[in-house]
Amino acid sequence: MRSVLVLTLTGFFSALLLFGTNKLTEGPVRKAVERVKVEALRQIFPFEFSDGDINRATGADGRVYFEIKDRDGGLKGVAVEVSGDKGYSGRIKVLLAVSAAGGVYDYSVLAHQETPGLGNKITEPAFRRQFKDRKLDGFNWKVKKDGGDVDAVTAATISSRAITEILERGLKLVLERYPQERKK
Repeated sequence: MRSVLVLTLTGFFSALLLFGTNKLTEGPVRKAVERVKVEALRQIFPFEFSDGDINRATGADGRVYFEIKDRDGGLKGVAVEVSGDKGYSGRIKVLLAVSAAGGVYDYSVLAHQETPGLGNKITEPAFRRQFKDRKLDGFNWKVKKDGGDVDAVTAATISSRAITEILERGLKLVLERYPQERKK
């Protein structure tokens, strides 16, 4: 009976300690993730902006859109976080920047587990450049092996397909939310 009591108390205090640690670190972790996203935004938009120029808009699906506006309140670009599970080694999470005219500015891979030296080349500028200024129309959002316009990374076709699908889906999300901007 005594060992059951000791075990129960040990479990209770361990759970309490874990809960407390989680509560203490929750805020700093959230702030660190936010800093990473803001830094990624600075890298994928081709213009400078201040933190005050970033407006976070939440869609009906709970997805957050990062709107960058000019001094007059006009939309310069939108970024959205999109992910997919079709990478060679699983989930790929991307922050995609789209111009007010509906073209891709750039993207940043926030998380992936693709093979170092192969699949992780989807993060490199040489691969990312082929998506610059691409719109939904006039570009076949498939790798060339599948009849599309995307040059896949050699020996990493699955990763290339995955990132291409993610970018196309992200572009569709932005253009569905901001259709009036595309017409300008």
